[in-house]
Amino acid sequence: MKKITAVLLLLCLAAVSGICADKKAKTEAPQVQQILGMVYIPAGEFLMGTEEGFEYEYPLRKVVLQGFYIDKYEITNSQYKRFIESTDTTPPSHWKNNTYSKGEDNLPVTNVSYYDALAYAKWAGKRIPTEEEWERAARGTGGSYYPWGNTWDKNNANVRPMFGFGKAKNVGSFPEGASVEGACDMCGNVWEWTTSWFLPYSGNTKPDPNYGEKYKIIRGGSYRQSEVIAQTMRRDYLDPNSTRIDVGFRCVK
Repeated sequence: MKKITAVLLLLCLAAVSGICADKKAKTEAPQVQQILGMVYIPAGEFLMGTEEGFEYEYPLRKVVLQGFYIDKYEITNSQYKRFIESTDTTPPSHWKNNTYSKGEDNLPVTNVSYYDALAYAKWAGKRIPTEEEWERAARGTGGSYYPWGNTWDKNNANVRPMFGFGKAKNVGSFPEGASVEGACDMCGNVWEWTTSWFLPYSGNTKPDPNYGEKYKIIRGGSYRQSEVIAQTMRRDYLDPNSTRIDVGFRCVK
């Protein structure tokens, strides 16, 4: 009888201990708020840059970031139109009668300057990502070439076809090409503005006449470039006042 009582007591203690441990684990687990249309990128270290690209993409190194949210998709025509109507902003130059063509609601908005993108982000209560944030969201932590891994798959992204230049497609058209955290279209479709100036990375001593606070970094490639240019570590630059038919943006928070 004493043995049975002792066993029952031990089982009760184990159960109570398990409940307490479970409560403690739940208490200590980070609480990530869900924000509609955005995915969360957790704080931590990741590999940025490369040892096998253009000189201004060197070197491969570890970078640490705080956690942040990034839009799951590029900003669309319909989203940007609401901004225009709310702020009386000038629409993109290729729109007719202050609107886009029928059926293009979910195409990424393009022909917007960096400052247009910045104004939209401010209006939406967000901001434009740094290139570090952009690369982390696209690349994950392990330095992969593409959001989904290291092997190219033509079914995962909208890049230049074998002949011609192709065209932009509705955001989210390639769900299999999403990043680890679920951000879509970070390879191809349209280039995306970042808030970073075209400057050398820490540890890069190679000169470049275009370095300085003249050009903003754009990321991701587009339907006009090959899959190599659309790799996660690739960087290009553009005058922040200029616009292009294959350059859009997404926001972070």
